Amino acid sequence: MQRFFNLLLPFLLSANLANAQLFVDTNYTVEQMVFGFFNNNGVSISNLNYTGAPAALAFFEGSQSNIGLNAGLLITTGNAENAIGPNDTESTTGNLQVPGSSYLDALIPGYTTFDASVIELDLVPTTDTLCFRYVFASEEYQEYVGTSFNDLFAFFIEGPGYSTSDSIYVQPSTYISFDSCFICVDTFLVQTDTFCYFDSTLMQLICNEFSDTSLVWCYTDPNCEPDTITYPGYWYQSPGGTNIAQIPTTNLPVAINNLNQFAYAQYYSSNASGLTVQYDGFTVPLWAKAVVTPGESYHIRIAVADAGDAAFDSGVFLSIESIGGDSLLPVEPAFITQPGPDQRTFYFDNQTLWATQWHWDFGDGFISEERNPTHSYTQDGNYQVNLTASNWCSQETTTYALAVGTTGTQAAPEAIFKIAPNPTNGAVNVQLLDSETATLRLWNLDGRLLLEQQVQQSTRLSLDDFNPGVYILQVFTENGIFSQKIIRN
Repeated sequence: MQRFFNLLLPFLLSANLANAQLFVDTNYTVEQMVFGFFNNNGVSISNLNYTGAPAALAFFEGSQSNIGLNAGLLITTGNAENAIGPNDTESTTGNLQVPGSSYLDALIPGYTTFDASVIELDLVPTTDTLCFRYVFASEEYQEYVGTSFNDLFAFFIEGPGYSTSDSIYVQPSTYISFDSCFICVDTFLVQTDTFCYFDSTLMQLICNEFSDTSLVWCYTDPNCEPDTITYPGYWYQSPGGTNIAQIPTTNLPVAINNLNQFAYAQYYSSNASGLTVQYDGFTVPLWAKAVVTPGESYHIRIAVADAGDAAFDSGVFLSIESIGGDSLLPVEPAFITQPGPDQRTFYFDNQTLWATQWHWDFGDGFISEERNPTHSYTQDGNYQVNLTASNWCSQETTTYALAVGTTGTQAAPEAIFKIAPNPTNGAVNVQLLDSETATLRLWNLDGRLLLEQQVQQSTRLSLDDFNPGVYILQVFTENGIFSQKIIRN
């Protein structure tokens, strides 16, 4: 019951936040998120790789936003932090100077992609269906619909039952009628009333010149007759496997010109005055589903890119509910502390997963809401440091016994465990001295968790796969959390 209350309490406290926001955190690696969210939830994942700019990848928490998803992984064509609202501009952009994707090029003939972010992995399912829940969002909405800019998202799958290269024909779209005038773009075949006119000199349809773009708009007129547009039929290739991120009931890929305020509008949400998300528009939460054979291996590519040019960001929010994941995401508080030269100042390196807020109690009457605070103690002694981390559904606290100065009685790490040899050329032996069991975590100096394992009395840690350098070994016992540096030669 207490665990349930801990999960529920932050949700109750934050339900009425007046300044609710999309939370985006670029401090996570693709390994932390993919393995943390999806591995062992009906699949076994291996050969994980991310191609793209590091700034384009992030953890997001969207429970207090209008994105429609609680939390998950965000990949973008710009800086992922640009996704944070409010929507105060129609042109948020970040040219990442990375190439596009030939797989995505093939889905939208006539376009070239830029700034692609791609996650690839192999997985072996234990169920007969894979379900990925996502939202595609873009700054290209709404004013660039139907133009030479056509950002898109795809979810390719290769394996038993799925071709590695499909040729797919898209039928011409049914004429779409509107009860009011709409954006008039000369790349559309437009049938209109007398309100719009064709300029033979410019060779395009003119409605109302828009001052800062080549696009033209119709006036909003309750007396205008319905207008119609159509998309021509075309063939596209799917060389990266079968794309399962399609508009429902169609074989159309999810792209700006395929799903928007005009076409399949039931799956589109305008964010023109949005307070929590920057993107001008996005899809409703959609499912990418694939029927698979349990026990067989499948290759997955999750990709998003700019199309037409590298400007104006787009992104894909991939929910933690994908592949049978939970809709809740408990925080996992942890931190490393390092003393300064005077032995009274301490640097707190926050290693907590999935939190959006942090509260530190340093045990001497001082607190902090910073993520990675520095704190100086005025007196020597023993202090209990508490870190309380929370998100929309969970709140957890971890405690560390800290000895300050020369009078502290906290046991040194050597009295809690032994490491030998240190420095090492590839492996160390870890022996527990005051506990029969412990959890070991190895971190690099950038704060990335490299491995975690349980130990009973002693174990051998291999560092053969890691480059020479300094690493932090963190030992969790019933008596506290203790850290020691390991030098890999």
